[in-house]
Amino acid sequence: MRVDVSGKQFAFPRECACCGKFPGTRLTISGTERNRNSRTRGWAWDIPYCHQCLGHVRLTDRILVGALALDAIAGVGAFVALALGFGWTACLAVFLGVSVLITITIRAVFAELKRSSFRTCASLTRSVRYLGSSGDWHSFDFRSRGYLSGFVRANRLKLVNASATISSMLRGLGVSEQQVARRITRRPK
Repeated sequence: MRVDVSGKQFAFPRECACCGKFPGTRLTISGTERNRNSRTRGWAWDIPYCHQCLGHVRLTDRILVGALALDAIAGVGAFVALALGFGWTACLAVFLGVSVLITITIRAVFAELKRSSFRTCASLTRSVRYLGSSGDWHSFDFRSRGYLSGFVRANRLKLVNASATISSMLRGLGVSEQQVARRITRRPK
């Protein structure tokens, strides 16, 4: 679920972002933005993970990079075959066939990993993603609802454009409705 927050420093709950256990390590997420003067600004946040979840996040990252590399090799092979005089329909069919086969294999591997070892995890890939920024506010995507709830409660005064689901996570806290979320509209580009 997407959350927009305003500011530079945010409080991330002290639990694994994937399974909710005690975190033993951290995984850094980062992003950059180019402003009007063509200067680049960068941000980085350390997200807590337990050792088991960090292991499967790194494993899935390697699997996805390997699949992308195999797909790129298939694309280069298709262009080489095209240059050698094979028909473009045959080259395209082979490339698409290899791509579909890689996709099916990756989905099967991920389903087996989720079924066998990581049932309690919110996601096999990164549970918190940085989506980007717009001015002074940043957007994050959370896969774990429990971790999202902790983040929203810890950063309740920094929320921007909170959805009804996010606002419902704040019910029962000692803050007024005016403090919960500010509505910021984007200027047309």
